[in-house]
Amino acid sequence: MKHFAGRILPILSPLLAIAAALFVGAGLIAIAGVNPLKAYSVLFTESLANYYGFSNTLTKTAPLLLTSLGVLVALKAGQFNIGGEGQIYMGGLGSVIVGLYLHGLPLVIHVPLALLGGFLLGALWGLIPGYLKAIRGVNEVITTLLLNYIAQNLVSYLVSNPMKDQDAPTPYSPMIDPSAQLPIILPQTQTHAGILLGIILTGVLWLVFARSPLGYQIETVGQNPIAARYAGISVERTIMLVMALSGGLAGLAGSGEVMGLKYRLFENFSPGYGFDAIAIAFLSRGNLAGVLLTSLFFGALRAGANVMQRSAGVPVTVVYAIQGLTVLFIAISLVLERKLTTSRLVLS
Repeated sequence: MKHFAGRILPILSPLLAIAAALFVGAGLIAIAGVNPLKAYSVLFTESLANYYGFSNTLTKTAPLLLTSLGVLVALKAGQFNIGGEGQIYMGGLGSVIVGLYLHGLPLVIHVPLALLGGFLLGALWGLIPGYLKAIRGVNEVITTLLLNYIAQNLVSYLVSNPMKDQDAPTPYSPMIDPSAQLPIILPQTQTHAGILLGIILTGVLWLVFARSPLGYQIETVGQNPIAARYAGISVERTIMLVMALSGGLAGLAGSGEVMGLKYRLFENFSPGYGFDAIAIAFLSRGNLAGVLLTSLFFGALRAGANVMQRSAGVPVTVVYAIQGLTVLFIAISLVLERKLTTSRLVLS
């Protein structure tokens, strides 16, 4: 019975957190003078059951999924990557550089090179705090958070000055070559191959953590760095590797935005995907399938928010409140679960 409870709680807690957030959100919608059932019906019908709405959901899910995978990889090693937002910007910058300044390449070569450029710049942005944590002992929460602002302002400077399109009324770069653009996978929509990349990488990471020595090494460092040292694992090298991989995955989210959606680099092109990814990673409780499903849930919220405002008269801010409430309730569930576990240990 105890073993069953230990296995079911990590699955049940996020579902209860989402249900509680939707319940409290219903109260906020009612206060706004709208029927909550009607509002939620519009929200989820338009974002999941409608062809164009579902395509919009997938488009918004892609960067959330890739960045959440990055946050989750860092968490597996006991590291808190709060810098997904900055890594998204650096990934977008890396892909735009390849897409703008390499010409005459076929799509099958140009697209992978542009993705690699985004991954490498994102990985560099993750490696910096990884190095500072592993070698200098600097808290990664602080460094990743501060690097967000550096990345955003660097991109803002570049698209306002040296990389600005000559005819641009607002700061943005020229358009990348068509050979560097991700293909559209749903006709007459903006849904690009970035979502397929996210799903494939979810499967790859599952294999890494379930079947490879590297996955064992990362999880050992995350669970007990002292035991990892006794086992001959280099904790410092693992931390740097994990933070680079985490940053690279978030960088691919930025690559998808510029290669599959905007085709050029804008300032402030991410609406906060990096911060949503932190909530998604915590909600998933380390489960890769959970990351996929929770990313889809958050993508549906983002996709349906404007439709809900137009059709039901509910402010978009209510959706953001639901996202925040979800994080709050999952935090409460973690505390309660820890207390329950402690009580069982005391009683036994």
